[in-house]
Amino acid sequence: MSDFFYTLIIYPLTIVIESAYQLVYALFDNVGLATIGVSVAVSFLCLPLYIVAEKWQQTERDKQKQMEKGVQRIKKTFKGDEQYMILTTFYKQNHYHPMMALRSSFGLLIQVPFFIAAYSFLSSMPALQGQSFAFIRDMGKPDALFYIGTFPVNILPIAMTIINIAGSAVYTKGFKLKEKLPIYGMALLFLAILYDSPAGLVLYWTMNNVFSLAKNIFYKIKRPQLVLYIMACVAAALAIIYLMAIHNGLASKRILLAALFSLTFFIPLFVKAADWALSKPLKNLVDNKSERHILFLTAAISLSLLTGIVIPSNTITSSVVEFCNIDKIQNPNIYVLTAFLQSFGIFGFWFSCVYFLFGKKIQSLMAAITALLLLWGTANAFIFAGDYGSISRTFIFDKAINHSALSKTLNVIALLAITGAFLFLLKKTKAKNAILPFLFILLITYSSISVLNIAKIQKESSETAQSEIQEASEIKPALRLSKKGKNVVVIMADRAENAYAQTILNAYPKLKEAFKDWTLYSHTLSYDSHTLLGAPPLYGGYEYTPLEMNKRDKVPLKDKNNEALLLMPRIFTEQAGFEAQVFDLSWANYSWVSDMSICNPYPKITGENLERKYTSKWMQENATSIKDDAGSSTIKRNFLWFSIFKESPLFLRDAIYSDGSWWSSDEDFSDFVEFVSFYSVLDYLPELTAFDGNDEGDFVLLQSMATHKSIELQAPDFVPVKKVTNKAPFENFFGYDALSSNAAFFARLSEWMEYLKSNDCYDNTRIIVVADHGIGGMNLENIFFYDNSRSKESEQELQEELETIFGKEIDKTLIDAYAMIKYFLDKGYNFDHNHPLLMMKDFTDSESKAKREFTVDNSFMTNADTPALAFEGIIQNPVNPWTGKKIEKRTEAFAEGVVAGGRYEPGKNGLYQFDLNGIKIYDVKDDMANIQNWKERPQ
Repeated sequence: MSDFFYTLIIYPLTIVIESAYQLVYALFDNVGLATIGVSVAVSFLCLPLYIVAEKWQQTERDKQKQMEKGVQRIKKTFKGDEQYMILTTFYKQNHYHPMMALRSSFGLLIQVPFFIAAYSFLSSMPALQGQSFAFIRDMGKPDALFYIGTFPVNILPIAMTIINIAGSAVYTKGFKLKEKLPIYGMALLFLAILYDSPAGLVLYWTMNNVFSLAKNIFYKIKRPQLVLYIMACVAAALAIIYLMAIHNGLASKRILLAALFSLTFFIPLFVKAADWALSKPLKNLVDNKSERHILFLTAAISLSLLTGIVIPSNTITSSVVEFCNIDKIQNPNIYVLTAFLQSFGIFGFWFSCVYFLFGKKIQSLMAAITALLLLWGTANAFIFAGDYGSISRTFIFDKAINHSALSKTLNVIALLAITGAFLFLLKKTKAKNAILPFLFILLITYSSISVLNIAKIQKESSETAQSEIQEASEIKPALRLSKKGKNVVVIMADRAENAYAQTILNAYPKLKEAFKDWTLYSHTLSYDSHTLLGAPPLYGGYEYTPLEMNKRDKVPLKDKNNEALLLMPRIFTEQAGFEAQVFDLSWANYSWVSDMSICNPYPKITGENLERKYTSKWMQENATSIKDDAGSSTIKRNFLWFSIFKESPLFLRDAIYSDGSWWSSDEDFSDFVEFVSFYSVLDYLPELTAFDGNDEGDFVLLQSMATHKSIELQAPDFVPVKKVTNKAPFENFFGYDALSSNAAFFARLSEWMEYLKSNDCYDNTRIIVVADHGIGGMNLENIFFYDNSRSKESEQELQEELETIFGKEIDKTLIDAYAMIKYFLDKGYNFDHNHPLLMMKDFTDSESKAKREFTVDNSFMTNADTPALAFEGIIQNPVNPWTGKKIEKRTEAFAEGVVAGGRYEPGKNGLYQFDLNGIKIYDVKDDMANIQNWKERPQ
């Protein structure tokens, strides 16, 4: 029963709190500011309720003051039952009932559900654990600034209480003592409750008290609404400036958020529009109480059904078995019930609470807004449904959210038309003659769909329980290799670190043996430290370095990026007769989730997204590797968000989806799910591989983001587990999470190679593993002492220090690189960002295999050498199909225009050129580990 009331009443408030937290955290990347942002959001949302509460309380005080003399006279003159009967008569004469005294407590009652929601969200929030803010050492624990003996003195709860009492003193000025005591008592009660609570929760409540104090002061000044509006405009202007000039997030999301903040400036216009609506189209609602109530309740219930049952049950009925037997929950109707309680809590309970607190004008506006939300949601969910490919049961899409400008425009026009028609009908006729019949039809329709879908889910889940559960989704081969011809496989391991390769392979001899046919190019450079600038050279060669792309200033960057992505597939298919399969290409069509439609014009190139496609399947098969109830908890949470997503306009959907995180604050689990969405492809590589390829040969180009996501895994197999208990031999390795995701890549790749060997498709397959850039910063902690302020030590001392971390086998390259790392750190940049992994296993035969061992080649290389390595010995004189230029091997140890940290997302660059203003650019020659070989270009 407690879960029922929590889901219905408290959870909707938790959504508001979590969304506010995630929004501010996305802006400032600071848990303290995010917590304060939650307090700001809640305070503003509660402001209308506090205004109502204040009116009620003032009404109660005025009534008590009016009756005070009469009540005192009755109490003084009469006793016992006689006093009771005369007081009752006196109250009736004054149109008063003793229960009305509760109005004076309404301001305190408002705080209770918000406090419970904040407490449940912040008190055990993983993201706060170990995070500092100002003088708070750990936001997940009491602040304990100092101790008196063994007693911890927590400053925040004390400050909170002082501020609370100060605010109460301002508010209760002129009140009687009996009216003051409950308020002061509540302040002391919260001190007792929160004294040993996590600092994050206390910070939230402290800021609530600060805003309450400010609110009480506002009531004392003239024209408080104008002052509040001016302050809100200033805050909105600062936020917009920060978003557009400083923040480095995706441009589309920054622009959307800035547009939302800019609405603050138009509040007076919105108020005038509301006044016009109340006097014109909504006048019939204002004058007709019953129609107003019926309209609101019909719309609220229908919206609850659409959000909580219709959309979730439609999703489940498409594949009931996929939602069965998750964390011992057999019947998926549990998820439907949870989603309905959550949505009814929002639209049924809380909307109704606000609706019935206000007068007829606000009620009329709320009734109209709720009806419009229903009509908009219906149109968006069923007319503008969108195509997002396969949707996993954790609500991860395998297609990019990439709506065209035309579709977004049509969507907005449709919503405006619905709004206009709604207001027109309300103005011309009563609601019962036009709007209500249509809403009743929607209510009946949604009720019928709900009953039918629930029955279908019940039936199919019961049948599933009686039979063996079959996998809801199959893994169909996507990588097709030839046993007759030659195969070339290029794997772009995003952010794979070159320096980790030897470290990992030397630590595990068996793993190193699996790579005995491989050559590691340890002195490899990338042309930037981010994918947007660093990946095109990898895919397309030297014509696609940042400076070379900028020279072609008549071609949009997006088109040049797509050219680079398709260069190797086109040359292999058009100049060598191969067939090509490409997967998850970096920033394809400048979409974060690769838009593989760029392959459509080329019949011999097959493009597909594999990442994010097998997340749910992997989690289901490896349930013991994830935390208890993780799968079912994610579904229960995300179903509501998915429904809101479907009901929202197209231009908002990408922001709501939030790269599959759905605004979750559980970073640990979100990170885990995101890693699995990438890792699962590596784990399923054998199942994804078939040997029925083209006789002439096959080319495979696959991007893996598994190496980009840093997460701790269980050594020595480097697999995801609930709790990592073995890191050997890297127990003291700072940044083990990054190293272990790289190690997982090597481990799964070695298993795939064994699969190729067992199917006689190893010797005829060339495999190149290359990264777009390195990790950066890891060498600072792990290799170069922990203290970068130290001067260069002697080689012997450095050797000993490194051996304590990595053991006896230390490559001299790591030692030589120290001086260069120190040089770049002094300039505020770590060159290791530009140190990507590059290694290759070439075609082999019995003679070469007998002689092979893992080789480290210290030759000067860049990741732009990848196409030449891929074509070598197969295609003579390969030609770029777009520019007509030959793809030539680099003939000298020289890299021109190495960028030290370019702008890493499309919106921060120009349409035709990368914006390199203010960014350091180097030319590098010969030994990259010699700082004298790095020449900075003049700005």
